[in-house]
Amino acid sequence: MSDMPHNESNLYNNNQSYAHLITERHAMLKPHTHHPYQLGASLYMPATRQDIWQVITRDKLPKINSIIICLEDAVSHSDVELALDRLQTLLYTWATHVDSINEPTQQAEIHPEQPTRPLVFVRPRHPAMLEQLSNFAHIDLVDGFVMPKVDMYSLSNWRMASQNLSTEHLLMPTLETAALFNPHHNQELAIGFKEAFSQPVFALRIGGNDLFAALRLRRPKNSIVYDTPIGTLAYQLLGCFVPHGFYLTAPVFEYLEQPTLFMKELMRDVNLGLVGKTVIHPSQIALVQQAYCVPLSTLDEAQAILHSEAKAVFKYNDTMLEPATHRAWATEIVNRAEVFGTLDDINTDYTTRL
Repeated sequence: MSDMPHNESNLYNNNQSYAHLITERHAMLKPHTHHPYQLGASLYMPATRQDIWQVITRDKLPKINSIIICLEDAVSHSDVELALDRLQTLLYTWATHVDSINEPTQQAEIHPEQPTRPLVFVRPRHPAMLEQLSNFAHIDLVDGFVMPKVDMYSLSNWRMASQNLSTEHLLMPTLETAALFNPHHNQELAIGFKEAFSQPVFALRIGGNDLFAALRLRRPKNSIVYDTPIGTLAYQLLGCFVPHGFYLTAPVFEYLEQPTLFMKELMRDVNLGLVGKTVIHPSQIALVQQAYCVPLSTLDEAQAILHSEAKAVFKYNDTMLEPATHRAWATEIVNRAEVFGTLDDINTDYTTRL
């Protein structure tokens, strides 16, 4: 017997129930200024920390791609008010120096004469806190918000809470509740995300540790996530949400003493088209960026596919290329190269072919 609440059991009977509304509403959203690949290495920072401004200005962690100022799991209940106060103070500081802080850049190389900041997101504890944050002075300075534990049961609350946000803000719902193990739920959620918000859904975050917890598990110490039940779920989430146009980010890897295993998992992340990975320590930043750097031969194939005079099917580097089916892949390769740069296939040297 289903454990779904009776009054919501009919929610998933017709996955296309309002599909006719989606194209219209989604077409009204402004195109993203940034590409989700810019998330790269994302670092959660408790809002109680007093060095976040130094990270935004790149005085600390100069190579970090994006940060998420956390008001949820990284902050104890007793410190919530302190965290909110420090976030507001940070925003006032930012507003004072806004003319000297450039917008985030897509370029992999940060030029010292034109310093750029990482993408900056805030993660509230719940929808009511997101609504509270929408009234903070200078909240429009941040790039967007990470929404924890979003599913069909909480989506309407997040939708209501986001109504006072700027339409420029980028939203990143996190997929991390037990409901995500229900494929029918996920199909409805994919449609719901398209209909729910006036802001762009920048990416969907796979919350690996919470999903393990839903199974009464913890990630095994000597396995990549794709060799676990959460890896199986990640494949299902990709198959559900990517065809609807969404990008997904990869689960965190929490074992700092296993860099080789971390790289093995990163290569799977990249091959699956996941657009970024949460890091828990600065030592992981360079490994993420190295994994996402595009080999020159791969970029050459992508550019050949996208060439205006490319044949319907042709041989290139002893490989069959077919623009009709490979174009979407090639476009993402070019997007990735614009953010992370390229890597010489033979010498593994970074180049500046951007």
